[in-house]
Amino acid sequence: MNNIKKYIDKILLVLTGVLIAVMSVLSVWQVMARYILNTPSTTSEEVIRMLLIWFSLTSAAYVFGQQKHIAIVFVRDKLPVKGQLWLLRLSNIILLILALILMIWGGIQVVDLTMTQTAPSTGVSMALMYGALPISGLFVIFYAIYNLIYGNIMSSEEGSEQP
Repeated sequence: MNNIKKYIDKILLVLTGVLIAVMSVLSVWQVMARYILNTPSTTSEEVIRMLLIWFSLTSAAYVFGQQKHIAIVFVRDKLPVKGQLWLLRLSNIILLILALILMIWGGIQVVDLTMTQTAPSTGVSMALMYGALPISGLFVIFYAIYNLIYGNIMSSEEGSEQP
């Protein structure tokens, strides 16, 4: 399972790197087209918006997998090691349930609703944009299960500790 996690980590890192690079290039093009060529590019604006949604959700999934997400560690650090492990497991279970309900089930519902809608400039199905929800949800669920099985306590001062 560690090899699968490393493989998924690499996929998400490469994907998010490509997405941010393409968004940067398109943003520069959009500014140049608007202010130098006096021809605003509505297509690039729409593509950037879609890529931003994919970037945000896939990078958030990666961050959850690395346990580097925003957390209030004040309470956790006051607990004994067993309490910290219990809290870690509880938070991963809650994350798993929320990802299943909101990202997978809700995402599939949104994709289904938007299957026939198309983006005005590109003509791309809006389901492609909203498809980021269930796909990122799958990654979040994988990471939550991984962290439930192999989870460790991330200390803010010392890095990673094995209890």
